[in-house]
Amino acid sequence: MKSSSLDALLKLAVLVIIVLELGAIQVFIPDFYGTIVTLTVDGDIDGLTEYLSSFGYWAILISIFMIVITNVTGLPSIPFLTVNGVIFGLVPGIIISWIGEVIGIEGGFIIMRTVLRDKARKLIEKNNMLGKLETYSTIKNMAMCRAIPYSPNVVFTALGAMSKMSFRDHTVATLAGKIPSVIFEVWLGHDLLRFSKYGGRFIVIATLVLTIYYCYHQYRKNRR
Repeated sequence: MKSSSLDALLKLAVLVIIVLELGAIQVFIPDFYGTIVTLTVDGDIDGLTEYLSSFGYWAILISIFMIVITNVTGLPSIPFLTVNGVIFGLVPGIIISWIGEVIGIEGGFIIMRTVLRDKARKLIEKNNMLGKLETYSTIKNMAMCRAIPYSPNVVFTALGAMSKMSFRDHTVATLAGKIPSVIFEVWLGHDLLRFSKYGGRFIVIATLVLTIYYCYHQYRKNRR
């Protein structure tokens, strides 16, 4: 089979899988997307928490699914990570969020490397990072990028997909790197939504996150 035909077939297969998954949610929960979009756009974290909690144990799969979809499509997954600590408890929420992040990032990596290479390249060029492909092609550097809380997953996924980094190395970097960032994001969200009880801890964690951001930007500035 010619390379162009295989590429077209792969694109079609990916599209069919995504459509089937999204369609299944629409069939079984007709108001799901409308409610999720409305609550997310409105910034109604309490409403999002209550809505996802209403699905009981199914909320685990729904949360993982939404985190995967947001990472594959490049949309922010932060609203779901924010509420997971409250819905499932701090430690289970971290684990569930980490699973969703890893699956979503690796799914995005595969799609960008095989189907959306042009999109990945344009995204890198837009962020002026085309000359840094080799810098981010190592496990250590990619893991460091993934470890930064609230970092742009889709940009680093595009960098990995366009570099010479293997799927195995990218997976290892993602598995390790997302642990600290997910812990920060879920923990911060948990304490924010329970500020009256965990306000002091929230301030400490927020300060630590801001410090990490500052150090990262200084590091990038010095590298330039």
